[in-house]
Amino acid sequence: MSASEAAARIRRILEQLVERRILLGGQVFHRYRGETHRIAVGQAAPGVDADEAAGRLYCANKPVLAVTAGLAAQDGLLSFQDPLARFFDDCAPAMAAVTVADLLGHTVRLPPSLHRDSPSLDERGRRIVASATPRSGPAHYNAQSTSAVLGAIVERVHARSLADVVEERVARPLGLHDLALVPRPGRPYGALHRRDGHMRFVPIDDETRGLDELNPGQAGVSTAADAGLLYADVLESLGGRGTLLSQATARRLVAVGPPVQLYDLGERSWGLGFQRDLPQGILGAGWGPGTFGHLGTAPRRIVVVHAADPEAGRVLTLRLFSPVDDRWVRQLTAVA
Repeated sequence: MSASEAAARIRRILEQLVERRILLGGQVFHRYRGETHRIAVGQAAPGVDADEAAGRLYCANKPVLAVTAGLAAQDGLLSFQDPLARFFDDCAPAMAAVTVADLLGHTVRLPPSLHRDSPSLDERGRRIVASATPRSGPAHYNAQSTSAVLGAIVERVHARSLADVVEERVARPLGLHDLALVPRPGRPYGALHRRDGHMRFVPIDDETRGLDELNPGQAGVSTAADAGLLYADVLESLGGRGTLLSQATARRLVAVGPPVQLYDLGERSWGLGFQRDLPQGILGAGWGPGTFGHLGTAPRRIVVVHAADPEAGRVLTLRLFSPVDDRWVRQLTAVA
């Protein structure tokens, strides 16, 4: 099947799901055999077309922080094996030997230390490192605390805000217009939505509870297209042709790591910022064993999938708005 034929089938499936009120809408980015297709069907929120909305809670923080840390490593500003004691003078004894790689790979179990009264991301990161005690047991996914500490480290090594670093080092070189880990003044995001049992779609205000300058771990924002272009560049970097990362750095970020407990999704293999066993779960047999990416769900609100297959040179990012359940992801990826 050609890239154009696959994109046409994805669009037809999305349109059918919207017509049947199984989905409110969806955004899809698909790249295969050098062809790129951007697909938007239905609505992202009531009265807001899917192609008009910058995505919300789209799990952008994992790949963006991984790439940003990789760039800092390439610049000689940090090493993945650097302990937190290098960046913070007042580490708790249990935190001093935790490394950047531990944070990226979620191989240290940090409690959800919000510290919302912190005046800055740097202060929040310092408080977490100064007071947290890693929990015993296997690696357990916690994006909030680990992302806050990673964000604070990025700010410290660059002596600049995380928002500026992401904009200048990631978004601008790739031409990404709707990618951010913290709110951007004058750039409002499309309304988030919630579906109740009667299939009525109601916008809710989620921004104050989620994304803020102290909390880059609350997923970040992106459109499917912007996330797709980021994954496409990581994929190119694996072959030595990427814009951002060297081949060696990209390979380290996506290398298979130890299993990480992902809440109700069970144990998943993880790299330094990227999930590695997507083909064994939601994507199905059509994707190669080297596929990396991320999946996420917010029940009755969104399903998110990022996937890049080095073997086939294929990238698929999608966001489904108000899905009835997640099995429709399999139907979409089966034709991709």
